[in-house]
Amino acid sequence: MATIKAKRGLDLPIHGAVSTSEIVSRLDVTRVALLPQECWGAKVRLLAQEGDEVRVGTPLFADRRDENVVYASPAAGKVSHVYRGLRRAVLAIEIEVSGFKEAEPFEPMDVDRSSAEDIKNALIGSGLWPSLRRRPFDKVAQTTDEPAGIVVMAYDSSPLAPDLTKVVEGRDQDIDAGLTALAKLTKGKVHVCVKKGVQWGKFCEDGVLVHHMEGPHPVGTAGFAIHKLCPAGANRPVWYAGIQDVADIGQLLRSGKRPTERVVAITGPAAKTPQLVRTRPGADLTQLCKDASTAKVTRLVNGSPLWGKKAAEDNHSNYLGRWNQQITVLEDDVQRDLIGWALPISGRYTQTNTVFDKFFRKTFKYDTDTNGSLRAIVPIGQYESVMPLDVLATQLIKALASNDMESAEKLGVLELAEEDLALCQFVDPSKVPITDMLRDMLTTIEKEG
Repeated sequence: MATIKAKRGLDLPIHGAVSTSEIVSRLDVTRVALLPQECWGAKVRLLAQEGDEVRVGTPLFADRRDENVVYASPAAGKVSHVYRGLRRAVLAIEIEVSGFKEAEPFEPMDVDRSSAEDIKNALIGSGLWPSLRRRPFDKVAQTTDEPAGIVVMAYDSSPLAPDLTKVVEGRDQDIDAGLTALAKLTKGKVHVCVKKGVQWGKFCEDGVLVHHMEGPHPVGTAGFAIHKLCPAGANRPVWYAGIQDVADIGQLLRSGKRPTERVVAITGPAAKTPQLVRTRPGADLTQLCKDASTAKVTRLVNGSPLWGKKAAEDNHSNYLGRWNQQITVLEDDVQRDLIGWALPISGRYTQTNTVFDKFFRKTFKYDTDTNGSLRAIVPIGQYESVMPLDVLATQLIKALASNDMESAEKLGVLELAEEDLALCQFVDPSKVPITDMLRDMLTTIEKEG
């Protein structure tokens, strides 16, 4: 087992982390949904309409870019709404839940004796194929891909992220079956990334390597692991998955039981009681996080506070994301202070040691204030101080800002996703929306071939 170290990065001291390993049951949600809007560039072909009765595993939509991949219902019930946005793009497919026992049939498999083609067909037919994502472009893996390797993240270093060893505790057999299945889908290796000190040697089977990750965030992200272990390129796709998704794959193949539960962390400075909860995939966050905030005006973030997306009813994104493992609760009632930028003690964290609070506080209560407006990019070494990848961060961000596709490709943009530049955006004194620019660039490159 090798140790992979990150020499640069930043662990944000955010208040509101989970302090217990107890998992609270919140399986009583009455609405769940799939969010095609989180599948970048998806061209949705609906397979179910409003009013249709569905079961767990019933296909709801497919992506015209890869018709083999279907996205299945996480619950049994009735399709209550199909929400649409501009140009009638499908934003969310909502299901009024009637139960979770009625499921599409699936025959268990002997994973050890099954071929790669059998496993691939099983994942496609069951609707679990979207558990696998790929670099470049950070999208759902294509069924025609031949991945150079597969990275499994059993460690998440994002601020306030849950301890994934607690999340999948007691699911060793499912994880073992899932890793065995993934090892057959690649000619390369399956790399399991765990936090340093965690002993997962029991999963070191043929084709599976366990790596200890050490250092500050983003050491526990898929982008960092792929960069260090199995670099991706335009013609060299690499797949990755979270350990909870791998356990779900193993559960389905081993027992034939479709996954209907997901453990997530409700965290954040405005969270009344930060905790781990066991809920349903695609759960309605307005139900799940009811009375969970101490703030008068609350913003729910679907995912990490660094790179997660705002969960709001106005654009029908208020449902648990397909790959998310945490929900961040932030105060959204921003109060501006008179000449606050000049105060030596302001209650805010600073990476540049310009405010004294950093030396007296262990954690800080962040809100949604950007503490400044958009301004010119000034290269003062902030990006490089938190960038552990072998990337010229300032030059890359300038290429993104100027929409210079050729330079961005040469500087390694194809290997990146939002989580990889989220810290650069956080420490950026220019307040530039770096992650949005990155996604626009990746979309442009993909469209132009």
